[in-house]
Amino acid sequence: MIDLLKNFDKFVVIERETKTKQLRFYNSKIGIIKEWKNKKMELFLYKKGKLISFSVENPDRNKVKKGIERAEKIMGHIPPMSFELGERRKYINNKYFDKNILNDESLLKEAEKAIEKSLEYGEESAGVLYSTKENLKIENSNGVCCEDMNSMAYLSIRTLFKNQSFHSVNCSRRLDNIGKKIFFDEFLKTPEKKKFIKEGRYDVLFTPMAFANLISYFANFSSAFAVDSGYSFLENKIGTKVASECMTIYDSGIEKDGIFSRKFDDEGISTQKTTIVENGELKTYLHNSTTALKHDCETTGNAGIISPVPWNTVVDGGDYKINEMIEDLSNALLITNVWYTRFHNYRTGDFSTVARDIAFHIKNGEISEIVKGIRISDNMERILKNVTFLSKEKRQIYWWEVENPVFAPYAVVRNVSITTTNR
Repeated sequence: MIDLLKNFDKFVVIERETKTKQLRFYNSKIGIIKEWKNKKMELFLYKKGKLISFSVENPDRNKVKKGIERAEKIMGHIPPMSFELGERRKYINNKYFDKNILNDESLLKEAEKAIEKSLEYGEESAGVLYSTKENLKIENSNGVCCEDMNSMAYLSIRTLFKNQSFHSVNCSRRLDNIGKKIFFDEFLKTPEKKKFIKEGRYDVLFTPMAFANLISYFANFSSAFAVDSGYSFLENKIGTKVASECMTIYDSGIEKDGIFSRKFDDEGISTQKTTIVENGELKTYLHNSTTALKHDCETTGNAGIISPVPWNTVVDGGDYKINEMIEDLSNALLITNVWYTRFHNYRTGDFSTVARDIAFHIKNGEISEIVKGIRISDNMERILKNVTFLSKEKRQIYWWEVENPVFAPYAVVRNVSITTTNR
């Protein structure tokens, strides 16, 4: 490595080498397997109060040297900013690592399991199975020089039946049995009757797929950078109630099967478990060393050099089984998935999102009919404060609408504002 301390006050160098395989299937048949290899180096260089960053694809000494020379020329033209680099090296590494995560035979086997299970309920299935192995290295001006190995597998599958669709995901740090449990059996015994929903306020039972979408946005709102930038409804709410008392939410970079678990963050700080909300009360924001100094607290090990980021968000489960939650509802909606979640006002938390895939009307404790045209138009804090029941069961959810993994239970939320989509 080039001696960066000769020319810079502080630095962080992150090198990622990944290998990913993708198996796609459609019409209930396996299509093709693709493979990608990527190697990238990110450099964060700090000198005389100015921070500059750049990345180099497939780095070698010459490319890195040229990048550093360009960075030094640009530094004179950028505004100053603060940059702290903390130190905590009590690394925890009890996460799973699957050395066979990229095995072609295993990928085919798990995809076949998922297709077979899907066809027990539906007429056709389509989806994708990804597996990735990552080698992560970091070096910084505090003398940190360490390495981490990670593996993850992610399955997304859609089942088509009775002119309806149901989407399920499964993800793990291990490939074995990822195709085994992907469906919510209770909801695939569908009624024949269908109707469009009327606008109004309803109690809503969210499946983990749907609830994880909302919680992933909440986790990003808890970043101190989002708060400081004016993009979070959590500003000035440390120590106040932002959710119901049954809600405890934490971030964990050390979750054994959390697919985003890592030994260290982008500063080289050891990751940890951080309670964000406890019994409804906001306890902390997520911090890197720079935001921690500003807020007069310690880093939570969530760097992001510029913006702290969540690793794996975990919602503590409750005491209920799914059938018990359904039986308690007299006039409610069961929403299996949402997408196109958009915020009209980040500072207040006002948002809307559209129910995707099959949804149901629950009457007097039973699923009575399929409903269409559902849009939720509400407020994030009000949603969290109206959570009444949480299931014992939790599932790890990650897909393109949930960009950071969430361990989510089923959740009953009272008095949700429902509008309608175009028919």
